[in-house]
Amino acid sequence: MATEITIIRHGETMWNLQKRIQGQRNSKLSENGILQAELVADALTKREFDVLISSDLERAVETAKIINKQLLLPHKYNLNLRERSFGIFEGKNFAEIEETYPVEYRRYKERNPEFVVPGGESIQQMYERVTSEIEAIARKYKDQKVLIVSHGLVLEMMMYRTFNIKLDEPRAFSINNSSISSFYINEGNWFLKEWGVIEHLVSLNVLNEL
Repeated sequence: MATEITIIRHGETMWNLQKRIQGQRNSKLSENGILQAELVADALTKREFDVLISSDLERAVETAKIINKQLLLPHKYNLNLRERSFGIFEGKNFAEIEETYPVEYRRYKERNPEFVVPGGESIQQMYERVTSEIEAIARKYKDQKVLIVSHGLVLEMMMYRTFNIKLDEPRAFSINNSSISSFYINEGNWFLKEWGVIEHLVSLNVLNEL
């Protein structure tokens, strides 16, 4: 037996539309994002869960609350499931970052796992934060089914952990808003059950990809 963790990326936000880095700042769901959350809620009613855990950032909380109108699960908030902190980059798009912080932008693009965005955190720091917290959740809810609403780079870190991908390797997969992914975790062993399910979004063309 293993803990089954199903994780949803939050719905599209206004800053997603504007291509701005959100990090740990808040940006409200767009109208499209609200619809995405409602559609993923409908899809999740066909599954069973024991608990709902979300990041405490507004976009994840809002998505989780929309989902939970249908599922009616115990809802817990977890700071360690936040998006990566991007410090001085937050609120800006990539063109603005490159113009304002050219040295930091170049180092960021190099994907050195140890590089800390000023005022933020490194890939390595985020990886350790996320993977240790997911394993703690798996232990706490052993052999149960956990639903998580979180962020794109949290999902990325989970995939890198599952397949032992080096953190300096560029990501080779997509992460859609309100997509469904599931993992089995048992005593430090991670297995992917499904990745990026978007059937509930395709028919209405409400996709948004990271």
